[in-house]
Amino acid sequence: MGVAGGALVLLIGAGFVGWRILKTHFQEQYYREGYEPLKVVADHVGHYPAEFHLHNVPWISTRESYCQANSLAMVAAQHGIETSTEHCSFLMGFTYGATTVPGNVGVNPYSDPERGFAVAAPYLGLVRRYYVTDDEALYLDALRYVLSQGYAVRVALDASVLYDLDGELPHSDLLVGYDETGFSTYESVCLPEFPCEPGHLPPGEEGLWVSDQTLLNAVLAQAMLFSYPWRYSLTIFEAAPRKEELGAIWTRNADLLIGNAQYGPRQGADAIDELATAIETRGVRVDVSEVTWGLEAAVYARRENAAYLQEVFGGQADVESAAALFDRAAEDYEAALGEVNDGIADQSEVDRIVTRIRDAAMAEREAGEILLARGQKIGSEQGEMP
Repeated sequence: MGVAGGALVLLIGAGFVGWRILKTHFQEQYYREGYEPLKVVADHVGHYPAEFHLHNVPWISTRESYCQANSLAMVAAQHGIETSTEHCSFLMGFTYGATTVPGNVGVNPYSDPERGFAVAAPYLGLVRRYYVTDDEALYLDALRYVLSQGYAVRVALDASVLYDLDGELPHSDLLVGYDETGFSTYESVCLPEFPCEPGHLPPGEEGLWVSDQTLLNAVLAQAMLFSYPWRYSLTIFEAAPRKEELGAIWTRNADLLIGNAQYGPRQGADAIDELATAIETRGVRVDVSEVTWGLEAAVYARRENAAYLQEVFGGQADVESAAALFDRAAEDYEAALGEVNDGIADQSEVDRIVTRIRDAAMAEREAGEILLARGQKIGSEQGEMP
């Protein structure tokens, strides 16, 4: 009996280890295929001056968590491309969709920005280059060299490390200059805890200063948080032919909204439904602090989605219907947030919250179906596979 029990433990242990290895394999495959990383090569990093600052990049920052889209809007402006945060978000699919948060009840109402940058760039007349290295000295040299060549540098980092805050805060900022000991950054989101105010400032602002070591720590913390197969990364954008036809954007945004992910955490409306199920299961024991931020972000993100579609595609019946569904989802999220904000008192309140969140998921799924039909129609008209 003891031998059998020991064998069972070994099998279970081997199965767990095997599952971890398999998960790591697919995760690394996702990053390498989806992010298309380029290795920083020392021979390609030339000489650079001791100090440098770009004077052709505006500083765009919001109170809302639109860090990724704000970063892209700043880069586009540097290239002389007039666009908005909302348009960048649409092209990236950044605020279209949601993902569950592993180990947490909450939901993140955003999509993977790294893939979003690559998808959006051609529609702005740009191409994205994503460079990686494990060598911190080479990384710092590469940042300074690329900046000295006139490129604003977008960095993915943990803002809680950047500003010495508790917890973890995945984030995106733009580097616009450097000296011998650190870098000038344009903060893309100005939360109350951050040393900046939201707004749109003209090119040439000095920005915030961050030391070499703090920047390294913040970038590495993000890499560890998401288990990247590299330690440090940087993103630049170069001019490229511009794409116009939006069929692929409508289709991708629809897929992000609907979900149906085969692997990994649940996405889109499926993630929203899973949030409702988690709250239903845990009831009054739910840690509302895990839920609040995601609901707050979902309220303003869906309202922004609706406003953008109505402004840019107004008069087109299908898009206006999708916009109305985004507004409806925002109302449901806001109602659920109102119930959650002061804690969950009893089962009747649990039921109301769950109903609202599931209604929001239904509205998002319906909006996704509308966008999907639009994307497929454009694709068929262009002779593309739906």
